[in-house]
Amino acid sequence: MKINLDSPILSFLSTVADFMILNIMFIICCAPIITIGPAFSALYTIMMREVRHENGYIFKPFLKAFKNNFKQSFLLSVLYLLVGGSLLYGIRFWWKESSSSTFDHVILIVAGIVGICYILSLLYVFALNARFENTVLKTVKNALILAVFNLKETLLLLLITAVVITLMIFTKGIWIFMMVAGFAVCAYVKSFLFVRVFKRYEGDT
Repeated sequence: MKINLDSPILSFLSTVADFMILNIMFIICCAPIITIGPAFSALYTIMMREVRHENGYIFKPFLKAFKNNFKQSFLLSVLYLLVGGSLLYGIRFWWKESSSSTFDHVILIVAGIVGICYILSLLYVFALNARFENTVLKTVKNALILAVFNLKETLLLLLITAVVITLMIFTKGIWIFMMVAGFAVCAYVKSFLFVRVFKRYEGDT
């Protein structure tokens, strides 16, 4: 009996296996916590390649991307962690201590605007770092610009992220899927949007 290695079923099973392997590698690389940023950059590197039909191996390219983007992604992780923590603390503090004064209201409004910018840029920053070489601050700046000027894709990215986080909080069963292949699948779906957005600017790089 001949086995057709190019059959749709075997191709699908091979893709599922790749996603599972990639998901496990991503989780392992996230284990130290401080390496979450580099792990996301490496994951997006591979998934954007898959979306562009640049098929190839998974294991070595992931580790190579993790290594090559480590410094930049690590610094971005630290930056976003510090800014996010400061924002959360500041908003909670001024919310509790706020009075009817105009100053308190202005502080909360400014903090809210900064918080929105923080979330919007976070949607793109690690994928952007995976695709383009730039300084940390320029990557953050470009991530925010992309988020603002590509609202359709930004809203879809925000929706995907919100749905996944909500399910992870309120649905125990989703954790099994996430541990098996979920992070890779989510990154793959998001990568269609990233590739679409980045393609508009790649001619200028």
